[in-house]
Amino acid sequence: MSLARRLDALDASLTPTQLVLRWLAEAHAYGSLEAYVASILDLPGDQQPIDRLCREAHDGAWTRLHGRPADQVQRAVHSALRETVFRYELVLRIYETAHGLLDQEALIDAALSAHIGLLTAEGRAERRHDPTYTETFTIYRDLLTMRVGELHAAQRARSTVEERYLDGHAALFPDVAASWDEQLKRTQLLADMAVRLAELDGVPPAMPGDPEALSRRTTQLVADLVEPAKSEALEKLGEGQRALGIAKGWVRAKLGVAPMPVPDPPTLRGN
Repeated sequence: MSLARRLDALDASLTPTQLVLRWLAEAHAYGSLEAYVASILDLPGDQQPIDRLCREAHDGAWTRLHGRPADQVQRAVHSALRETVFRYELVLRIYETAHGLLDQEALIDAALSAHIGLLTAEGRAERRHDPTYTETFTIYRDLLTMRVGELHAAQRARSTVEERYLDGHAALFPDVAASWDEQLKRTQLLADMAVRLAELDGVPPAMPGDPEALSRRTTQLVADLVEPAKSEALEKLGEGQRALGIAKGWVRAKLGVAPMPVPDPPTLRGN
C-alpha cells in the first residue's frame, strides 16, 4: 500500500473527536487565535477549517461503512458531521466565553481594588468610626471572594466539557490559557488581601458559604458552553428546528422556566 493510501486510510479511521483534536493541535501551534486566523485568511473556501473537517468527517464515515445499506451509511455520515461540527463550535464557544470573562474580570478587579484602596488609604482611622464603613468593607470583600468562586466554577466547567467531548485536551489557545492562570492568581491575591485587611479593621468574618454552590454554578456553566454549541452546530447543518429547540431549552433553564419536552439528536446528548 502506498504512503498516500495509508494516509487516506488513517484519515478515514479518525473519529469526529480525533479530527477536531488534530485541527486544534494545528491551530494551537500558532500560540494565539489571532495568529492562527491570520494564517488561514487567504485559504480557499474548501480549505477553511470547518469545510475541511466536514469533508473529512463525511469521507471517513462513508469509507468505513462503504457497501452497507444506503440508509445506514447516511445516518453514519450525518452523525459524524453533527459530532464534528459540534466539537468545533464547542472549542470556539469555550474560547469566546473565557476571553470575555477575562476582559470582564480585569475591569471588576480594577474597580474593587480601587475601592478597597480608598477604604484603607490615609484617614482610615477616622473612617472606621463611620457606621457604614464596616458594611461597605464587607460588600467589597465578599464581592472579591465571589469572583474567585466564579473563576473556579468557570475553570471546572471548562475542564468538565473538555474531558467529556475533547478527550481531556485543552481548548484554550496558549496565550489565553496563560492569561487565565494569571488572572486567577491576581483575583485570589486581591481577595486574600481584602479578607486580611477586613480582619485587621474588625470587620466580622464572612458567613459560611453554601458547600453546594460551586457545584451548582459549575453545572450551569457547563450548560452555557455545551447547549449553544449544540444549537450552532445543528443550525449550520440545516437542522434549524432542532437547533431552535435546544436554544429554547437552554434559555428556559437559565430563566428558571419549566422545560418543554424537546427531542435531542442522539449523537449530541451530554453524558
